[in-house]
Amino acid sequence: MIAELRKTATRTGHYLTRSLVCREPYRDQVFVVWLLVFGLFWILLSGQIDQRWIAYFSLSVALATLLAAICAIDARFGIIPDKLVAATAASGLLAVWLLEPDELTYRIAEVVIVGIAMAAFRAIYRWIRGYDGLGFGDVKFLAAATFWIGLRPLPALLLIAVVSALASAFLLKSARYEIDGRHAIPFGPHLAVGLWLAWVFDPISFVLG
Repeated sequence: MIAELRKTATRTGHYLTRSLVCREPYRDQVFVVWLLVFGLFWILLSGQIDQRWIAYFSLSVALATLLAAICAIDARFGIIPDKLVAATAASGLLAVWLLEPDELTYRIAEVVIVGIAMAAFRAIYRWIRGYDGLGFGDVKFLAAATFWIGLRPLPALLLIAVVSALASAFLLKSARYEIDGRHAIPFGPHLAVGLWLAWVFDPISFVLG
């Protein structure tokens, strides 16, 4: 267990240091990593320091750490490990319990709805196109992400993920990588940054004022 954690930490550190300076093999991840860093600084510099803010900041650091590990592994191997998904779900459940305990039952119901809906979308896409457009790890990640942000910001999460993926595709294309429908870039890091920005900024509330 300790050896596995050490290996994950090493991979994550390598991913972060290479991505931050836009170096191979993670040149396309530069926007993802800088948005993670920006979000942490935003939380640190905004808000009034009280007991609730301390809980929110501590949860945010935990989330950023998990998302960085997910990004590192998915960017390298094209998978989101079940253990990291489970940790994301468990910590998200803790976040609801600490910050919005009255919403706990509703949040669990939303997670079930999202899981079923995304699994159905994945199956229909495969039936129509003949190959997977969304990995099952991505489906499980979206369900886990719902613990953190609920159902309402999920469209914003997906929109951010798509824009981030397009930016990464542009960077890869500029480096003369071949990208097509069957050899797509890993989507996990972009879902991760979508969750992160939805958690930090709650874009729906921002738009609605």
